[in-house]
Amino acid sequence: MTTEDLDLRPADIQLLSTPDDIAAFFASLGWNTDEKAGARIKQSASALGITPESIARTIKHVERLADQENGGLQVYLFELTSVTVAAVRALSRTFRDRAGKYLLVLTSDYETIDFVFLERILPPAKGAGITIKTVGIRPHPLTVNRRNPDIIALRVLRRFTYTESDADAQADKLLSAFGIAEWSERLFNNRALFSDYYLQERLTQSPEWSEPIKPLLLKFRELYTNVRERFIGQKEGVVRSQLLEPAFDLLGFKPIEGKSGGDPAAKPDYRLYPKDSATGNPLAVCLAYTWNRYLDGKDETRDTETSDENPGAHVVTLLEAGEASWAIVTNGKIWRLYSAKAHSRATNYYEIDLEEVLAMADPKEAFQYFYLFFRAPAFIPKEELYKGEKRTVAFVDKLIEESETYAKELGEKLKARVFDKIFPHFSEGFIENMGGAEYVLSLPEKEREEKLQDCYHGTLTFLYRLLFLLYSESRNLLPVTEVRGYWEMSLTRLKAEVAKHAGTILDEAPEKIKKAYHGSSTELYDRLFKLFSVIDNGDSDVNVPLYNGGLFITNPPKDDDSPEVKNSRFLRNHKIPDRYLALGLDMMARDIDDKTQALVFIDYKSLGVRHLGSIYEGLLEFKLRIAEEKMAVVKGKKTEEIVSYAEAKKDKLRILTIGRGKNAEERVLKKGTVYLENDKRERKATGSYYTPDYIVKYIVENTVGPVLAEKLDALRPKLREAQQTLKKERDKYKALGGAGDSPENQTYLRHRHLVDELFDIKVLDPAMGSGHFLVEAVDFISDKILGDREGFLRAFPWNPITAEMEKTRQTILSEMEKQGVSIDRNRLTDVNLLKRHILKRCIYGVDLNPMAVELAKVSLWLDCFTLGAPLSFLDHHLKCGNSLIGAKVEEVRGKVETGQLSLLGGTHFQGLMLATDLMRHIGELSDVTAEQVRNSRSEYKKAVDALAPFKRYMDVYTSQWFGNEPRTVGKGKKKTEYNPALEFLRSKESEEWAKAPHKAKLPAEWKGIAAAAFAAEEEKHFFHWE
Repeated sequence: MTTEDLDLRPADIQLLSTPDDIAAFFASLGWNTDEKAGARIKQSASALGITPESIARTIKHVERLADQENGGLQVYLFELTSVTVAAVRALSRTFRDRAGKYLLVLTSDYETIDFVFLERILPPAKGAGITIKTVGIRPHPLTVNRRNPDIIALRVLRRFTYTESDADAQADKLLSAFGIAEWSERLFNNRALFSDYYLQERLTQSPEWSEPIKPLLLKFRELYTNVRERFIGQKEGVVRSQLLEPAFDLLGFKPIEGKSGGDPAAKPDYRLYPKDSATGNPLAVCLAYTWNRYLDGKDETRDTETSDENPGAHVVTLLEAGEASWAIVTNGKIWRLYSAKAHSRATNYYEIDLEEVLAMADPKEAFQYFYLFFRAPAFIPKEELYKGEKRTVAFVDKLIEESETYAKELGEKLKARVFDKIFPHFSEGFIENMGGAEYVLSLPEKEREEKLQDCYHGTLTFLYRLLFLLYSESRNLLPVTEVRGYWEMSLTRLKAEVAKHAGTILDEAPEKIKKAYHGSSTELYDRLFKLFSVIDNGDSDVNVPLYNGGLFITNPPKDDDSPEVKNSRFLRNHKIPDRYLALGLDMMARDIDDKTQALVFIDYKSLGVRHLGSIYEGLLEFKLRIAEEKMAVVKGKKTEEIVSYAEAKKDKLRILTIGRGKNAEERVLKKGTVYLENDKRERKATGSYYTPDYIVKYIVENTVGPVLAEKLDALRPKLREAQQTLKKERDKYKALGGAGDSPENQTYLRHRHLVDELFDIKVLDPAMGSGHFLVEAVDFISDKILGDREGFLRAFPWNPITAEMEKTRQTILSEMEKQGVSIDRNRLTDVNLLKRHILKRCIYGVDLNPMAVELAKVSLWLDCFTLGAPLSFLDHHLKCGNSLIGAKVEEVRGKVETGQLSLLGGTHFQGLMLATDLMRHIGELSDVTAEQVRNSRSEYKKAVDALAPFKRYMDVYTSQWFGNEPRTVGKGKKKTEYNPALEFLRSKESEEWAKAPHKAKLPAEWKGIAAAAFAAEEEKHFFHWE
């Protein structure tokens, strides 16, 4: 048996054109393919128990190519009529209940070959208190172009070399190898801690990149020789002393032990100092674990000493303590870097699989991405010249600072481009599809304004959808790496196709796109709309679960006139022609590289949710216009204004220009040009400013912080009581010989109310805009619950909150099984699940602009995105309205009631209370499954319908300041004060009108009052807090 991976070349893969070639390939890698010994045998679909006729019919040929340890690890080749995600899923289910571990090779023509490793997902142990017992299977696909295999394919395939001592160890090696294909980038896994663009383009040009590393690389390779065989199953202390401490020494650290292996105390395992000093604050702190331990939650399989510990939460605790601003978390195989400066300390990190890096045929470049970030000098400040001034900064601090600067500058450029070019361009595309600018201008004014308003809202919703997809695909929240499935229809593929036609020269791109795409065809829009439908409804054929949420509605219900449904109706009924869509998408997807001056793809992953929200927030105060004549851009009092060209010349206004001197051109808009302006004819935003990050953080910390601290203090003794209950239940369970329900589940059921008590916090932003404060509040609360410096949940190894999250996790996985979708269960972390709970239960917002409400939803959905779970229903917590104008129930009752029953009196008032209780109940629904989201939406509609009469009543009352003002009637002694709103509400007819305004028969006077109230509400958006 070989101990080194075979060095594969493209030519080795190009030979794989028959079953014999594939078998020979595995034989060369050390697998048993001996036909005489029965390792390689021909099979049939029926013999393998492949019963779905739809799949069995597609199998042209099937055989077992290799067998290790009598079925311990087997390789099967399937020749299919077509390799699809559905076929992969069906074949995976066939092997789910069969003993052993499996690697499948799938192809239809040997031009493209799919290697699929099947990871078996075992149900939670009985002690976990979870009732779901289904064994799961997750296929890990690698699609290889036989004629032109890329570097990642070669890197994964060489790891197929059979080097391990048994089938289980080789299967673990295969799983690790397939993980390489799922990295965010080719050589590292950056979870938005730094900018990918900066790491790939700028870092490689830095002086640090050219430093010699070969001697150190050789030492690390020697240290990691047979590393898996040496450390699998070993205690943490062995891994620390024989692997991690020597590694830290090679990296230039002096590691000072903070606690011994297996100690669960909320302290670092090591404090990392430079070799020449061990005083003061350490350069970084470190959490160290057993070999290949799971780093995003509990691990009872590999970690017998601290199995209940959640490393992802524990690291937040260490960073909160402030001892060091950087933390390294490692299990020997995976090395992660966390920063106290990250937006989300728990979910933003930089990761390297050191075992896989050192196993590469040529690991030099990949090793640099490890060494430069994890060595001691990376954390030591040094003097440098920056923008003409001297400063002292550490390498990693400079990286995070310059990544943030890149993101901020990119966000500002995108904001300007969206406003100046992209939004008007997409709007013009929709208008062209409607019949063109001339047609719209020919319409009566009221109809024209309505069409432009619909187009404005529709375009904004379209941009929200693109934003969601660009961000989600950049962070692999959607399965964009699955070449056979989602990638085929992805926005990533579409923008790459457009970029190929457009070329890399900015000035030439528009003309090239014009030649490549037709001005009337809508094929690209149809492709996008199909993608929207997949996100809305899910599609197991491309491995996408149902996400819904309202943003991607593609089949809007007829009886719903909510803003999101009206906008989705517009996007269904109107399209953007290909030429418009291609250019607009290219402007969104690419930007000029400062160094090469070529167009490159924008690194959306480096943009935080806050950056994305601010890009569109500036659009919210504007309206869509079409130039009815030649227009000029002039210098206004505060900012640019757009006026008619004739008016500008007549009044001698200063027309702004492009360029200077003789080359200067007046900035004019031709008749029919689509543009944005506000009610003051201003072309630039003057009133929408967002609060700087540090102020947002300060306000949240000093408003939400004290309330949350009080809540956690009150919960501590109750959670200690729950721990005592668990101890008693475990003793009882043991005495009964393990019969009955698990102690954990019994304890959870008894103390389930503590989950509700924890989430009984209400965070409200009465002018939420794009949701910046609310996003920060979600992150702040989740950090405190999972990583408070006192270690709130860490102090309770078992607690009903984490038990609730585990139930949520299992429910999502069960739902994925029902939907026929495969997801990475490791990405269902406690942090993700907790943020989802906080969003649904604790977050409230109001804004006057309905499109701001929709934008806030997008921001919160992206920040709290949970793989496999539908986008939470938020309509009950995020509302459109004027938070300054409204009425209180008791005030209205006191003014209106005059001894007779009114809508707000007696049993009617009880009805109001029942309706508001129904609205509160929606907040308690978990929305973990598609059915639960539908239930939330249905319950919300019932609550809105039940509350509607009361809202109309309150609107009329409020209208006495907006159109139904009190007035004096009569003269002399007969002079009295007449309040039309109150008089109407005191009438018998008002109750009938409030319940059914279109059916009510009102006297002319009452009709006028009701109409004035309706008009006032439409304009002012009254918001009654109760």
